[in-house]
Amino acid sequence: MSTQKKRCETVATLIYPSYAISAVCGRHVVVGGGGGAAKTGIRNQFDIYELYHNGKQTLGERVLSYDVGDDCITNMVGWPGAITAAPNKKSAPTICLAVGLEEKCIILKMKPTLRTVKKEELPSLLPKQKEKGHNSGVLRKRRTSERSAEEGSTEKEEIKEEKKRRKSVNTTLRGNKYFTFDLEKVSSAETVFKKKSEDEAYQKCCGISPDHKFLVTGGTDGYLRLWNLPDMKKIKDIKAHEKEVDALDIKPDCKQIVSVCKPTRECCIWNIKDGKKFIQVALQTNGVRYKCFRARYGIVEGDVSKTRLFTVSNPVTGSKNPSVVAKWCSKTYTQERTQTLAGSLSSLALSDDGRYLATGTMSGTIYILIAFSLQQLRSIEDAHSTFITGLEWLPTDNKESKMIRGYSDASVLSISCDNALKIHHIPRQGMVPVWVVAILAAVILCFAFLLANLLGL
Repeated sequence: MSTQKKRCETVATLIYPSYAISAVCGRHVVVGGGGGAAKTGIRNQFDIYELYHNGKQTLGERVLSYDVGDDCITNMVGWPGAITAAPNKKSAPTICLAVGLEEKCIILKMKPTLRTVKKEELPSLLPKQKEKGHNSGVLRKRRTSERSAEEGSTEKEEIKEEKKRRKSVNTTLRGNKYFTFDLEKVSSAETVFKKKSEDEAYQKCCGISPDHKFLVTGGTDGYLRLWNLPDMKKIKDIKAHEKEVDALDIKPDCKQIVSVCKPTRECCIWNIKDGKKFIQVALQTNGVRYKCFRARYGIVEGDVSKTRLFTVSNPVTGSKNPSVVAKWCSKTYTQERTQTLAGSLSSLALSDDGRYLATGTMSGTIYILIAFSLQQLRSIEDAHSTFITGLEWLPTDNKESKMIRGYSDASVLSISCDNALKIHHIPRQGMVPVWVVAILAAVILCFAFLLANLLGL
């Protein structure tokens, strides 16, 4: 375990509290949140960032902002190329996004498009950014430009700074060309319903099946609902809990769903085919009561035919007892291994190759564990100034993602209500230099020769 204090790199600074994050491809990540229906001046929106490495660290370039209206984004999931296939090999793949907005869920299709900003367009573009703010079709300046504007710099200086910045980026954002997205609303549906007239109804979680054929939603009415894509026609209702569904995940073989209800301290497994409960998992502790907060499936070291279930649980009462990360057999759902951690856990994410697990706390600390053994690999204290609202691993076996991550095995993104998007890298295991191996071999041979002489062999 690493004992030294680690720090996260700041990828981007947001202008709203963020609650949902999704890495939709090797170099693009979607972050959503907002201020809700309250008239606080904080918009409800999601931003798409194109990630790149500047030689020192990973940074994010905001290429699109989309205002969703009066409802805050608290959950969403994205996936590449699921709704429409590219017409030819040269076409960029479509990215799809499911966004939970109160009791509704909308499906958006985002088609990448290359935009060119000509020199004569730049002077007229900059004032529009100040007036319109975050519109879906407007290129946003970096915050350094905004600070320069506040200090009274001229448009000519801002344009020069923008051109210099874009030319320095070692990605497709060279010169005045950049990739953004054309958005199209595909479908929507009401996914949560009120039990009583005075009850609130809103979607709390959603998940996409690994084959991208159906969507699962959960909310305050306690139901899991399965929806066909892309038309959002309901496939099945599963009465999962008496209280709200706080978290869910779909097993990689698309045969089962895990759901979590914090008020009733339940973590249940449901068969997708018949909608019946398969089992309820319960943490084995020494008399201490725990409630499950999150549950996620992970594959076993890259083998999609083998899976595990992971859960994070916090003690019901008392702060002296540690939180628990548990690993379960995905066939019998017996408890296989546990790891205790300090702090109250609030989030959970598994890398796509099944090697690493990340969990965040209410105090802003991030823990990174080896999934197989649950051994603590990293502890990043004060990664955020407040509780971690979301974690997302970048794709591990993706060429673009590898360029963004730099010399690292894997990288995890984190968001919080502190308006920051951050990233932490897991360095690759260092290799022993050839000259060190040669010296060690020579020493061993000499020692063996001397030992043979002493023994008269």
